Amino acid sequence: MKIINTPSGFILEAFDNKPASYKAIETENSVLNPFAQNKLNIIDTAYFIEEHLEKIITHYFFGRDIPENKNKSEKFRSFVLSSDWCSFSSKRKLVLHIINEESLLKGPEKNDYENLLRKTMSYRNSFTHGTMSTNGEIVRLKYYEGNPKLKTIDDDYLNEIENDLNRAFQMTFDLAVKIGAIVPHEPK
Repeated sequence: MKIINTPSGFILEAFDNKPASYKAIETENSVLNPFAQNKLNIIDTAYFIEEHLEKIITHYFFGRDIPENKNKSEKFRSFVLSSDWCSFSSKRKLVLHIINEESLLKGPEKNDYENLLRKTMSYRNSFTHGTMSTNGEIVRLKYYEGNPKLKTIDDDYLNEIENDLNRAFQMTFDLAVKIGAIVPHEPK
């Protein structure tokens, strides 16, 4: 399959009086390539988590994909959950309601999960809408979340993101299995 060749998916600014130049945006750049790949991974993982939230919500309201429910559940996912006005935040709130109604998580585990979903949304939004800046060595991300933020993108921060996203996905997947929205495949 072809890998499309399109313009860079982020805005580059320089700091520490280092001029931004087109030369710095070469394909094999050691700063830009990892940033771009991490950005794509964060956005992709957040989307994957969001799809699993949709499965949980759809299953809660429509049950198993049996012929009588399939048409309605597909329309619900298409017209409601996949619409632009049903945000990640709205899906998060719906799933938290389902968690409370069904007593799927309690206490610290529920609070941890809610916090992980918030972080997932925050990471996705900051990398999607933020502006990357670099002096050629240090990478920073400027974004707005209630107020202007500036985050240094280093290995410690990336390890935190990786851990949070992996935990958020695993907890979401486990919830989807627990409620019956996903039937895990067992090896034969």
